Amino acid sequence: MKSKKPKKKRSSKNLKVNTRIVITTVLAIVIPIVLIASFSTVFISTIPSFFNFSSVTTNTYSAINQLQWSQTLSGITNELISENDENQKLDKIKEFVSPLEEFNSMIYIERDGSVFYSTADKNDILAQAEKLADITEEKNLNYFGSDGLLIVNHAQKNENSPKYKIVIVNDDYIVNDASQRIGAPAITRLLMGRTGLIVLVIVLLFVIAIAVISFITSQTIVKPIKKISRGADEIARGNLDYEIDYKSTNELGQTVESFNEMRRRLKESIEKQNKAEEERKILVAGIAHDLRTPLTSVKGYAEGLADGIADTPEKQKNYVKIICESINDTEKILDDLLTISRLELSGYEMNKADVSVKDFFSDGAEEIKILLDSCNFDFEYINKCADDTVIYIDVDRFSRVISNIISNSVKYARDDVKGKVSIIIDEYEHSVIIEISDNGIGVDKESLPKIFDTMYRADPARTRVSQGSGLGLAVCKQIVELHSGSIWARSSEGEGLSIFISLPKKEVY
Repeated sequence: MKSKKPKKKRSSKNLKVNTRIVITTVLAIVIPIVLIASFSTVFISTIPSFFNFSSVTTNTYSAINQLQWSQTLSGITNELISENDENQKLDKIKEFVSPLEEFNSMIYIERDGSVFYSTADKNDILAQAEKLADITEEKNLNYFGSDGLLIVNHAQKNENSPKYKIVIVNDDYIVNDASQRIGAPAITRLLMGRTGLIVLVIVLLFVIAIAVISFITSQTIVKPIKKISRGADEIARGNLDYEIDYKSTNELGQTVESFNEMRRRLKESIEKQNKAEEERKILVAGIAHDLRTPLTSVKGYAEGLADGIADTPEKQKNYVKIICESINDTEKILDDLLTISRLELSGYEMNKADVSVKDFFSDGAEEIKILLDSCNFDFEYINKCADDTVIYIDVDRFSRVISNIISNSVKYARDDVKGKVSIIIDEYEHSVIIEISDNGIGVDKESLPKIFDTMYRADPARTRVSQGSGLGLAVCKQIVELHSGSIWARSSEGEGLSIFISLPKKEVY
């Protein structure tokens, strides 16, 4: 049985910035709600010890008084729709009404249109009520005014039970002037009492909550931003080895990774630029050295002709032949140099077309065989591709790649062994691999990675341009890469060299 790998816990460090903002917003909403709910719970649980809500205790309007009236009316209504008999209901209602009558309140209760309970004459009570408001409509009413108090309420348990109408009137009700202000002693008592303590606790909780949220924000957002800023400063100073130390999968972590990737690419770009500059210097020095040899030869033999040293037709003909060969050598190196310069241009376009692997290499193999036969070389050609395999290439440019590689095989043949060149072509799912191998002097492991560099020669002792300018394989690499392919080599010193070229295969639908 395979053991299950423990799941990695999702670290709060990886929370997205948007998620952090949402959490902060939710906390900013939830904390006040929790605090207000807590305060309300404390207030509701403690306020009965300060105030009596079970009955009316004053005939003066206030929030407490209005709540007392509401509680009293609720008690009467609940008793009327209860399961008690009529006498029990009347006794209970008298308990509710008794404190109200002390404040000159009149109560009239009607059941199904008939008088159920009344503290005074029905008509007097209803007439007094009509002075304050219209009570003929079947709707509840709560009126607290300077000209009196009027409460009208209806109660019915269900459709089949009796319907009650409750009317409470008080023309001796007092409503204080709204312009009055709370005095300083009252405010002091409020602040120094339990209410003030609760408010103080709420304020402290708000302060603590804000401090905690600010600390979390500082640690999870501001701190990595400071790291990014410090890293940007280091990069701006040229310190491309500085890496920002912050690992996360959120937006800040992705930004840090982008900065680090930018630093790495910038460093690689500068290193490539420095390497390219160094190669350019080597190229210029190599070109100058290679051009000096044929030019010196041309100059020497031309002066010999001018000075009359070549005093016979045979000598003159030999001098002219050497001059022509030197000019041809110079032309070769300049042609290779011009080719590399053109290939390095970003806007250089290849003349590509769909080409059958079988047709291209079969035709080329015949020409290669003729060339190698003239050099006393053996030649082997194996094509393992299907007849309909197609590659997308510039025929002229790619033919030059094959020609350059074959020329190298001829130049670097061993003196004691008959030369041999093999071309083997194999087909894979998405690519075609071309192997061109020889049995020449080969390349040592240290030099093998350099053979595609400009001005590199496998045999440093060779100095004549006719023996290789050092640009042939560099040209091959440029052309292959412009075909979206790749080129590499394998070799053992003294056992020959194998060049491999991978090209994308044209998909057939």
